[in-house]
Amino acid sequence: MKLTSILLLTVLGFCAVYAADVVDGEVTDDAPKANLEEDDLTIGASPDAELAFHFVQPADANVLHEFYTGKPVKFLIGFQNKGEKDFVVKYSETSFRFPTDYNYHLQNFTRGEYNRRVSPKEEVTLDYGFYAHETFAGRPVGLVVNIHYQDADGNVFVNNVFNQTVNILEDDSGFSGETGFLFIFFVALSIGGLYLANQFLSKLSRKSGLSKRRVVEQGTSSEVDFEWIPRDAVKNKEKKSPVAGSPKARKSAKKAE
Repeated sequence: MKLTSILLLTVLGFCAVYAADVVDGEVTDDAPKANLEEDDLTIGASPDAELAFHFVQPADANVLHEFYTGKPVKFLIGFQNKGEKDFVVKYSETSFRFPTDYNYHLQNFTRGEYNRRVSPKEEVTLDYGFYAHETFAGRPVGLVVNIHYQDADGNVFVNNVFNQTVNILEDDSGFSGETGFLFIFFVALSIGGLYLANQFLSKLSRKSGLSKRRVVEQGTSSEVDFEWIPRDAVKNKEKKSPVAGSPKARKSAKKAE
């Protein structure tokens, strides 16, 4: 009975050691594969490539490193192939980083796709542009521009062409969108006020025209006020005027005819 127990424990221990060796062997076999994969991916600049960076807009950004919100920022990247193999420039990456920790991304811009083949001893110029958002106004940010390319053997390279802190300023000299909206609003409000005033004045003129038409002209009254005429003149007139129907009046009427 004891011999059987000893044999059973020996067999179990041998199986456990074998299983551990198998697991260790699997891990050991995977490690070189991972290292080979990392070695195949070359990150860094190629000695056969020479790159240049230059801001086009704004023109003074190469010296001042200042951008304005709402205005385009454009730059050029020069790529020169000094080697004997072709290069293919894949794309560029542009991003805003935290100024004290460049590992922290504030904003990633859309990458510029090129897929441009550069033959040996050839030089090409690539361009890219972006806008700084208003939320970054009044604060410094880190601007990072990387260019990705590969050679004819499939080796991948990354060049950092710009990596500095820039200042984002608020554009208060131009015609912003908010200012334009307020201007259009006040113009529309003024036009509406003028239209309502015109309508009100036209209604008043119509009412005054109707009231003038309704006034009846009475003309001169036939009654004569004799109070201001001297009484002697009135008596002489009554004596001289012929009586209606008298012969003298009929004679004067015939002469008039």
